[in-house]
Amino acid sequence: MASAHPVIQNTGPQEPAPPQGKGRGRLIELDILRGFLLLWMTLTHLPTKANLISNQTFGFVSGAEGFIFLAAFMVGQLEFRIEKKSGPRATLRDLSKRTLRIYAYHCVLLVFAFTLVAEFGVSFHRLALQNLLSFYLQQPNHAAIAAALLLYRPSLLDILPMYIVFMALTPLARKIAHRWSWDPVVYSSLAVWAAAQFGLRAWIYRHVNVFGLSVPEASTGAFDVYAWQLLWMIGLALGTIYAESVAGALAPGDPHSEVGIPPWLLKLAIAVSVVFLVLRYSPTDRWMDPSVYGWLIDKWHLGPARLINFSALAIVLVRFGARIAALPFIKPLASLGQASIEVFCVHVLCCLAGHALNPDADAELPLWQQSILLPATIGALFLTAWLQRKWIAKKPARTAASG
Repeated sequence: MASAHPVIQNTGPQEPAPPQGKGRGRLIELDILRGFLLLWMTLTHLPTKANLISNQTFGFVSGAEGFIFLAAFMVGQLEFRIEKKSGPRATLRDLSKRTLRIYAYHCVLLVFAFTLVAEFGVSFHRLALQNLLSFYLQQPNHAAIAAALLLYRPSLLDILPMYIVFMALTPLARKIAHRWSWDPVVYSSLAVWAAAQFGLRAWIYRHVNVFGLSVPEASTGAFDVYAWQLLWMIGLALGTIYAESVAGALAPGDPHSEVGIPPWLLKLAIAVSVVFLVLRYSPTDRWMDPSVYGWLIDKWHLGPARLINFSALAIVLVRFGARIAALPFIKPLASLGQASIEVFCVHVLCCLAGHALNPDADAELPLWQQSILLPATIGALFLTAWLQRKWIAKKPARTAASG
């Protein structure tokens, strides 16, 4: 039985939108933020000195957390509007189409990695590429099947499989939310995240093998899906709940037209963000047990301190994000966000190309190569976004924004 007063209310589209409001469609500020996150991840993954600056710049957070959370938030918004306009079946069709599209892009990356990248790595003795694809090089047929089933997830190729799994779970999460509110979804997600902090992933790896394929644990991807699903479910819930107010579907004078943040919460979020920023650049591991410190800020298992840090920064960004997005030099990033999947895939290809430039396992590229690789990669990202925009413009039927 649904609770009488759900904490996170069910926002299924059961009533028509107020006639005075007019939706703005896709929000440019979110595209700018998504573009920034893509650029941030690119600078972090490229084997250049830029990653000294881009690696956890703002505290114990990275672009990956924001990318997953924002993707879920935007999916929540979009599917809310689709359901309001065309009904539940339309949302299921749209989610299925988007999930298959992301899976298709992932398969293209796998084919590229298992053919050209693997051959180049072996023929030219590129240790970084050989380490990246070690399981495939040992058992190519077995690894290819496991990769297609999202079980084998090499580094750089492990975010899209996680994205696909979360997209596949989205219809179930929305169905539960429609019936019982978002409370059971978020609380169940929180429970799974808590279990992940104490070895849920390792336990499932040892005791569950649905497809009967043996994949080395180190080759199943760096990200703990059981922990990271929390970001997706919370993002999906918030995106659905605030779909109208964020997208401008309500009139400006409507009391629900803005996402209100209590002053005390904003001050607390700013204080927490500042504290974590200071700790990020302090020798904190010398002041406490290094193992406890590592567990608290662990990226792959989404440690507790990391989750708090991300939440605080998210609150600050909600309050001041529009002002930041209004800066003229920030606006071009929107094009990257509007073609996020295509740009992400190109970023992976450019990073693989960067690792192919040096024969060593830990690529230390000379400055002249870095000075070429960095602008060439950024140029490739914006070129991809431009080509995708042109492609969409030539197909009027594809009115939904890419990403």
